[in-house]
Amino acid sequence: MLRFEATQMILRHAGDRPIVANLGPTTDELWHAGHRDRNFYTYGNMGLCSSLALGMALSTPEKVVSLDGDGSLLMNLGAIASIGREQPKNLVVIVWDNQQWGQTGHQPSHTACGTDLEQVARSCSISHTATVRDLETLEQVFCQALEEDGPWFIVAKIEEAGYMPVSPIEPEMTLYRFRNSFLKK
Repeated sequence: MLRFEATQMILRHAGDRPIVANLGPTTDELWHAGHRDRNFYTYGNMGLCSSLALGMALSTPEKVVSLDGDGSLLMNLGAIASIGREQPKNLVVIVWDNQQWGQTGHQPSHTACGTDLEQVARSCSISHTATVRDLETLEQVFCQALEEDGPWFIVAKIEEAGYMPVSPIEPEMTLYRFRNSFLKK
């Protein structure tokens, strides 16, 4: 499964829900799939995507979607424990698992060597989990997660493809746009 195709599908089903995107290719691909005010791009925040999404989910009744990466999440496993502790019903975490730290030189991540992030999430009291390997299954599980209470933790095994052009995002404007999108509701 390719991350960009999966991102396009997520965006189609997300509606107006806020989406928090991990740094690098995840942010770039979300921007290219469909830039909108409710996309929060996290340039320079490796390891913080799901933590930011958790904070957002705790401060709004809206369903919040986090598009994280295996390498980034491995840098901050405490995020999974915090999600399990807080149990936000409105949080869906999708982890793009390419089994590498793509942004730092494509070194194999722990998931390439046996770490199972779905099992980590389950051990942190997150009961709604799945590991998916194809777009159809991801679509089915994601749509279920949008309709049911969470938190949800979905590991999506992806193949790494070439990177898209860097999206023209300014962090200050991302924050400004995103905050204002909540005022319009």
